[in-house]
Amino acid sequence: MATGLFSSSSSRKRNGGAVDASIEDQLHEIREDIAQLVALIADRGVEASREVKAKASSTRKHAESDLKDLLENGEQMLSDLRSRYADTEREVRRAVREHPVATLGAAAAIGLIAAALLRR
Repeated sequence: MATGLFSSSSSRKRNGGAVDASIEDQLHEIREDIAQLVALIADRGVEASREVKAKASSTRKHAESDLKDLLENGEQMLSDLRSRYADTEREVRRAVREHPVATLGAAAAIGLIAAALLRR
């Protein structure tokens, strides 16, 4: 006779405790399978979490290194600009000292051109 889950109630009554025991066994097996799945999912979650943390740490270290390089390059560029500005300032002062009349004439010409452009 059939003792499955979908067998008739009359056959269940005849078999009595055998059907209940079979169902209990099946339920126990299902619970064990679910527990194993939960443990497997938890293990995979822990492993994935470790991988993500390692990648994040690596990315953070790489970003910090890149930022440090960028700051060093920026400081070097700023230093170069200051040096160029100081050199240009020295050249302008030297030119004014060597040619004061020409410098005054150039300044007057620039002023006249600026005034003519602003009137329009």
